Amino acid sequence: MSDAPPKVMVVLPTYNESENIGRIVPALFALGIPNLHLLVVDDNSPDGTGAKAEELGRQEGNAGRLAVLHRKKKQGLGPAYIDGFKRALSLGADIIIQMDADFSHQPKYIPHLLTAIQERDLIIGSRYIEGGSVDNSWGLIRKLLSWWANRVYTPGILRAPARDATAGFRAWRRDCLVGMDLDQIKANGYVFQVEMMYVAYRLGYRIGEIPIHFPDRQFGKSKMSGGIALEAALRVLQIKRRHRRLTPAQRRLAPP
Repeated sequence: MSDAPPKVMVVLPTYNESENIGRIVPALFALGIPNLHLLVVDDNSPDGTGAKAEELGRQEGNAGRLAVLHRKKKQGLGPAYIDGFKRALSLGADIIIQMDADFSHQPKYIPHLLTAIQERDLIIGSRYIEGGSVDNSWGLIRKLLSWWANRVYTPGILRAPARDATAGFRAWRRDCLVGMDLDQIKANGYVFQVEMMYVAYRLGYRIGEIPIHFPDRQFGKSKMSGGIALEAALRVLQIKRRHRRLTPAQRRLAPP
């Protein structure tokens, strides 16, 4: 049996993140996590994010540790992550971490995700469990809507054990992503996070959460809007109808 540490791959979807990619890559490698690899999934960013990521991958010490998946056009968060997960699995990742490249998901929490994933199949970095929080600049309405969507509305409909179902900072075990059959995930935008969590839950995978602080991005422009948030809430019912009959017996056993 090999004593090598598990291969950890961080999947970073990007679109116009040239201001952030040069900061997040060294910040992640500075964590000193054994066998850590990065996969940048770029949607043909007009600002050259993909080319900058390629350049970073050629820098001393990064060769073989940073890969870039170039997609032809912007097709949304869900398809970007699905393509990234599939590529990570094909590259032999044992643990896949998903996160934004804009530092709203802080690299310092990755060691905590990796510790927690040892006893679970999916770990969510949560704003809404004890110890979690959001940026102080959030207005009262935004805080209430986000809290209500994650603590009341979504769990009330799906009955799933996640207090931050829309969170995008997560760690996955390889077997969980394989077993879910990623081709059945159809959602886009931020409701993609809800669908992924719900399918994992219906298939009987173990879900846990760790608390994180969620600051607003420091550089670049946010892709989040009120319309996207509203769509995510409305689509929860569709997700339940689509997947409510899934059982652990329907896990996919063959590798992708």
